Amino acid sequence: MLFAWGCQNNVENKITQTPENELPDQETWNSTLIATSEGTTSAIIEFGHMERYNEQQLILFDQNIEVDFFDDQGNHTSKLTSNKGRMDEKSNIITAYENVVVVSDSGINLYTEKLWWDNNREKVITDQFVTITTNENDTLHGVGFESDQTLSNWMIKDLRGKTSKTIDLNLENRPSPESDTTQTDTTTIE
Repeated sequence: MLFAWGCQNNVENKITQTPENELPDQETWNSTLIATSEGTTSAIIEFGHMERYNEQQLILFDQNIEVDFFDDQGNHTSKLTSNKGRMDEKSNIITAYENVVVVSDSGINLYTEKLWWDNNREKVITDQFVTITTNENDTLHGVGFESDQTLSNWMIKDLRGKTSKTIDLNLENRPSPESDTTQTDTTTIE
């Protein structure tokens, strides 16, 4: 058995939260995990390398992750890919980072550097810069994003980009601030 030790980047160490000098309880290469909710598959996670830390209830993925998401009826809804990630088994939240791409079956694509998937709420969330493209040639950018896992109902903050859709920017037709439940920092449509 061969062990190799080396230095880690401080940012990555904060993301993975691995205790220094602790070896994983389990390691697996080129495998698949299946996440379920009430007996129905909610996600299938394929990865190149995984480390599991039982005491922290933490799983780290450090080689090419692919996650296929499914709805309550077991229908495929979207696919996420990233270079690395982690799964907090206590909160049931998966964090994907480095070259994160989500492709929904409805034709919406999301690109970012870090994204959380909350299996309990079936939401994908990021506070990072995002780019969204649609099969209708829309390209939208922003910082901060929240959506259902199908990317059907989403909110993007600090929105800018181009769209072929008609958007009513007339302030007279907007709901009053008391009844509006969404907020945008700025909106720029080209």
